[in-house]
Amino acid sequence: MLKKLFDALRGPGSSASADEPHREVADTVEYKGCEIVITPAPAGGQYRISGLIRRAREDGEVQELRFERSDVLPDRDSCIDMTRTKAERYIDEQGDRLFEDPHRPA
Repeated sequence: MLKKLFDALRGPGSSASADEPHREVADTVEYKGCEIVITPAPAGGQYRISGLIRRAREDGEVQELRFERSDVLPDRDSCIDMTRTKAERYIDEQGDRLFEDPHRPA
């Protein structure tokens, strides 16, 4: 139990635990120069909104942001649709700030 807590605090990039559900890519869509990779996460018979937003910079470097929300939906198809909607809204609201590192000095 504590391992899960510490892994959650470390955030993205921490090693996945053996009991973490496998996430398959359900769909990939392009939106405003970004690629949205939809990966609904099984959660107790439901599905949690989860995905990845990628963007290629002019220098060829690929920036990416993993997101997971607390929202769960009863079926996979509605989760896929809602994940797309949430990711598009996030891109609309954040714009270029989406990939800025909040820990890097300006």
